Amino acid sequence: DLETAEIRFFLCGPSFESSSSSAASSRSSTLRSLCLMVDTNLGDMHLYIGSRCCNRNRQSSLEFARTPMGIVTRPSKEESRHRAKLRRKGILGDNVTITAAEDGSLFRPNRLHRFGSISKQDGLFAASYRPFWIISERGAPTAIYHKLRHTAPAGGRLLPISGFCSNLKQDDDEGGFLTLHERIGRVGSQRLTLHRGLSDVFTPHGLLPGGGVCVQKIPMGVTVRRIKFIDEASISSVEHPLYVLLISREAEADQSHLNDDGLTSEERQMAKDEKEAAKTQRQVEADLGGFDVEQEWVEEIEREDCFEVDRSLGGAPPISSRVYEVWLVDAARGWEVISTFPLEEFEHGLSMDVIALTEVIEESATGAPTTGHDVAPEDTVFIAVGTGVVDQDGEDISSKGRVLLFEVKKTESSSKGRNGNTSIALEFELSLTYEKNISLGPVTSLNALCCEGKTRIVVGAGAEITIEQWGGGKLTQMGFFHANMQVKEITLFKTFFLLSDAYDSLYFLVWRESDKSLTLLAKDYEPIPVYAAGLISRGGAMSFICQDDRQNLQFFQYAPNDSAARGGNKLVCRADFHLGDQTIFFGSHWCRSSLLINSATPNSTLAALKRQDTLFGRVDDDQRFAVNFGTTDGGFGSVVPLSEQVYWRLTALQSVMSNALESNCALSQRSWRLYRRTPRRGGCRSNDRKKGVIDGALILKYADLPLTDQEDLASAIGSTVELILDNILELGCASTVV
Repeated sequence: DLETAEIRFFLCGPSFESSSSSAASSRSSTLRSLCLMVDTNLGDMHLYIGSRCCNRNRQSSLEFARTPMGIVTRPSKEESRHRAKLRRKGILGDNVTITAAEDGSLFRPNRLHRFGSISKQDGLFAASYRPFWIISERGAPTAIYHKLRHTAPAGGRLLPISGFCSNLKQDDDEGGFLTLHERIGRVGSQRLTLHRGLSDVFTPHGLLPGGGVCVQKIPMGVTVRRIKFIDEASISSVEHPLYVLLISREAEADQSHLNDDGLTSEERQMAKDEKEAAKTQRQVEADLGGFDVEQEWVEEIEREDCFEVDRSLGGAPPISSRVYEVWLVDAARGWEVISTFPLEEFEHGLSMDVIALTEVIEESATGAPTTGHDVAPEDTVFIAVGTGVVDQDGEDISSKGRVLLFEVKKTESSSKGRNGNTSIALEFELSLTYEKNISLGPVTSLNALCCEGKTRIVVGAGAEITIEQWGGGKLTQMGFFHANMQVKEITLFKTFFLLSDAYDSLYFLVWRESDKSLTLLAKDYEPIPVYAAGLISRGGAMSFICQDDRQNLQFFQYAPNDSAARGGNKLVCRADFHLGDQTIFFGSHWCRSSLLINSATPNSTLAALKRQDTLFGRVDDDQRFAVNFGTTDGGFGSVVPLSEQVYWRLTALQSVMSNALESNCALSQRSWRLYRRTPRRGGCRSNDRKKGVIDGALILKYADLPLTDQEDLASAIGSTVELILDNILELGCASTVV
């Protein structure tokens, strides 16, 4: 039976205490809303927002309407199973057993805590099975999850947070709060944490995009093309976390030298007449000879002859150009730029990566590679940048590229203060170590290949992939592979390569160390322009995902024993899906379990979980890797692999919901997600659409439906509400990136 366990009224929005004047208070009142949070005995949280309305008698009244939050707040079944394991092993003692008060069958302490003047905001903190905040974003209440540092895996206690206290006044007027949660270590031990407000959320550049996360914008004043963290202890530290950025900025080139060519008007007219006479003579010779001279005219046109500068109109205007630079940034100093390296004129930065290359020296006598005389090989951390050089004449000649290797030099500088004490400061600087010209084309991809204790760099330039080895202060080519058109991206796992061609779909390659060769295992023969490619896996099964120019997602597998693989040299398409948004990159992340989702330090919580349960991580669902992507319209999403049982359950639910729920403008949600075929010649697949992908945007609506509708939909597919909500909860945990 459904019962109300707790209700709480609260105001959500800017705090009145932070407003110094009545005018500021009146402006803040427009961004505040009266809200009601209802907690049920099943663990569901319902948010209602109050609004004033007038009836027929022109009497104002207050009405509350439920607002969808898109989150599941019930406990997961994985927590119950883990708690049962702890009890069987005797880890849960008598002093930490789940009491009736915690279970909710008797009186229980409050879980809904309203707060005021935390970072000059009012709202509510819900200490539920997955703690979250309700705060205001542009006048609308928004949920944001609360992460705990060094928290114990879920299951030891029913609730991760057992205490919360706010309204702690501080000198900076941020408004602090306290949390009490179970920590890593002995089961039952707790950690008391003091927080100095929500300054990371309510910064001048803070955003709440939804999905339970917060985002902080960092204005750099330029266009950031690539960003990488230098994960090297000798360079980057907790006190000075260093990032390397590949940026571009707009600049204006001065063309004042075109205003005056140093000739008088008479000399300029004579030169023009001579050229006109020469052109007429060539045309007469062409007519008498019976051939066309038009192509010769085009080749002889010079740039300065294409236009004339009229000084009365202001002369030659400055022309805009794009300048590329490599920046070294210290995040601890407010993202201060501490070192820069500008690229050459007409050179475009295309790719960048932080790679630790192994120094390999070829012996002159035998030719066998060695790393020194009985000395362990040492890796040198480089910042590799790939560029494309376009000549000033545009596309008249083929473009080339360069590979630049930078090192970060660290120096110490000492200075004396006013009191006579000497302070030592660290200074970092980008140093160009090596550059290599690539005549195959622009360098669009750079990766690190680790094999048999040696790390090499993989360069994708034009239609060519080359394996370069670092040794003797230079890069030496060790292997290559030639694609059809243009290398877009290279994704590596172990010694396998997933190559995405800009016009010819996917290639699956393998690197053989014995003969230093790249071998093609399989490819997709459909002429698909690939915008992004990535890898997803579950257990021992791995799939390749790519997006094309029609905003479709396709999923391929390397299955040499499948009849559709044409003897093993073709990638088999397993599923397809119309995303409807364009993306250019797929990032991989490990799918977290609901036992780790409350932790802000998942590595330490995972280590504690493996000590409690030595078998954790052996199930396929604990070995899942998903992909995340950002879209060109500002969206963010994830693609998560599912087990077969969960997939068929959600497929049936998706089919029923697409027919039962109302859609915008009566449009079909099912047809919107169908694969869009390309109009290119030879690009239409002869087989039917594979489908095979769940629409998460539609499935998440199930959590916000009334309980009666949830029961009707669950009974229509032969399942239960608890099981479906648990699948949606695990799906949301697996799609969490931060």
